Amino acid sequence: MERSDLVRNIRETLSRAGFSVSDLCSIRLAGFDLVARRDNTLLFVKILTNIDALSEDVAKEIITLSSLLKGCPLLVGEKTGLGDLEDNVVYFRFGIRAITLNTLQDHLLEGIPIAAYAAQGGLYVTLDEKKIQVLRQQQGVSLGEFARFVRVSRKTAQLYEKGMNARIEIASRIEELFNSPVCLPMDLFDITQNDQKTEGKNLKKPDDSKNFEQEVFSLLKRLGYEIVRMERCPFEAVSKEKERVLLTCVHTYNKKLIQKAQLVSSISRITEKHAVLFTDTDTEKKNLEGTPIIRKKELKKIRGPEEIIDLIIERI
Repeated sequence: MERSDLVRNIRETLSRAGFSVSDLCSIRLAGFDLVARRDNTLLFVKILTNIDALSEDVAKEIITLSSLLKGCPLLVGEKTGLGDLEDNVVYFRFGIRAITLNTLQDHLLEGIPIAAYAAQGGLYVTLDEKKIQVLRQQQGVSLGEFARFVRVSRKTAQLYEKGMNARIEIASRIEELFNSPVCLPMDLFDITQNDQKTEGKNLKKPDDSKNFEQEVFSLLKRLGYEIVRMERCPFEAVSKEKERVLLTCVHTYNKKLIQKAQLVSSISRITEKHAVLFTDTDTEKKNLEGTPIIRKKELKKIRGPEEIIDLIIERI
């Protein structure tokens, strides 16, 4: 399937499943392609035909952004360098869960749970250890009988009752023994699996050649904002002050800015976070394509983070 068709089908699937979906992030070397929200579920979706094309640096930035905005990173693709991805299996690429389009459709539109994930050695599932303990006791199966039927050692059988995950073929034999399902479904959108320690890891000193950016970020830091630089987003940084989070654009006012501002406005709407554009031009416009504008000379006069929020709300 061509990537353009894959993108279109993913957008349609998310929309049919009740998600609000952002405009496609079409900037060069974009970190994510779509942002989607349904109720409290916020997704940052990267779309690649071959998921091996996702680099570690890009993955780290998507995870950082997801952590800052309390969202979930998700990679959707078709294959790796070793072959096609299997449906209804979760793969991992630098800590980001990866699935096929069919898996996304089955899970969101048909309600089919996902149990298996790929790891070294094959496909694995998470066992419901408490249920296994109860079933073994109720059915009078000794630990030795359990181990022999499943074809593992007694020690391994004990570990399964203590929460160790199992290969999918082992889980099938356990279910055959007890005539009952014993696998726990995966929560594809569980944000607790985000690496919360990644916040600030993408924080880099601004390039000395970008004096305007450097000046804006210095002014924001003076007001108490932590600046997390974004190298592959339509906004230059995420600025954070306590519970306030701003999608922060710093850009000279020119024609290229219009498309960028429209995309940032779309992402702001989906993430439910304020966006702001800091520019060095004395424009009379209050916003550009829905993204509020604050001029550099205005920023210099601001004395607290609340004043920035007030200006943003006034200019939306």
